[in-house]
Amino acid sequence: MTAPYSLNRFRPASWFGLLFLLIISLERTIATSALFSQRPALPYAVTFDLLVGIPGLFYWLVIRRYQLPISSLAGVVGTCLALAYWLLPVAQQAPLQALHFLPAVLEGITLLLLVAKGQRLMRSYRLAYQQQPHFWPCAQVAVHQTLGPAGVLLIAEVEMLRYALLGWWAKPEVTPQARVFSTYRESGFTAYVSMVGVALAVETAVVHLLANLWSARLAGWLLFLDGYTLVMLLAHGQAVRLRPVLLTADTLHLKVGFVWQLTVPLEELVAVAPLRDHPTPAPDLLNLTKLLFTPPNLLLTFKQPVTVKGPYGIQRTGRHLAVYLDQPQQFVEALKP
Repeated sequence: MTAPYSLNRFRPASWFGLLFLLIISLERTIATSALFSQRPALPYAVTFDLLVGIPGLFYWLVIRRYQLPISSLAGVVGTCLALAYWLLPVAQQAPLQALHFLPAVLEGITLLLLVAKGQRLMRSYRLAYQQQPHFWPCAQVAVHQTLGPAGVLLIAEVEMLRYALLGWWAKPEVTPQARVFSTYRESGFTAYVSMVGVALAVETAVVHLLANLWSARLAGWLLFLDGYTLVMLLAHGQAVRLRPVLLTADTLHLKVGFVWQLTVPLEELVAVAPLRDHPTPAPDLLNLTKLLFTPPNLLLTFKQPVTVKGPYGIQRTGRHLAVYLDQPQQFVEALKP
């Protein structure tokens, strides 16, 4: 029974791999034929097959079958875009020029979806506001419920820009009657982020100037990627400062920048042990300190596995969480009756 089950499990991925190779071979044959430069429609057809057909097959055969996150399409689309530049001769790359307008088109589609689903969005917002009268958490819930995966991506991007651009003037996100535990004051997080940010800014300028001598298009893409990375690093640095760990009478609010967050009843927390270094990897262990660039100093153990939420719909589940706090002993004392 084990062998047929394994074959059935990998059959959709095998079909996708076979069709992927078949399509690439076919498009390669078309792109190298003598008729390719004589038929203006062929470059558009090849581009459509690569950028729409292959991602569509991946969604239908792989994402739906294995229940992967929709963000998995990003890697496939990027691979198909690289294949398109490789297959299409430079003289027939006119269809790829339209991709420069893709971000504007996606933003326009998102805005149209927001307008079309405005009533449902407001209804979801009002329901969420009745339970938690705060604008941004309610807006997140409403957009997620209304737009689905597209809303998850939109909220993640807006949240990143919010911390990167407005985090300088924002106040820490704390609640009354909650014990606050920072995660950056006693570690080298601030110095490390500042050093990496300066190095990345210098590297961006140097690489852009050098790449511009070879290809203006490549220099533009590298500038965008480095700029995006710099904005993400800045947002994370601000979020670590603005989103401390909160401990109330009955709830633990655990946050790591704008990346990881967990809200769990205190009754689920069964043990807190000190750590001196990174713990031994285990299937039910999550190390949440990697993006704090410091070793964990506490190991939290829960009655049952808990789900830690991240941006873009990412989720991780574990029963043991390795965390870092500036005041680990005060945290342990606060948990005592």
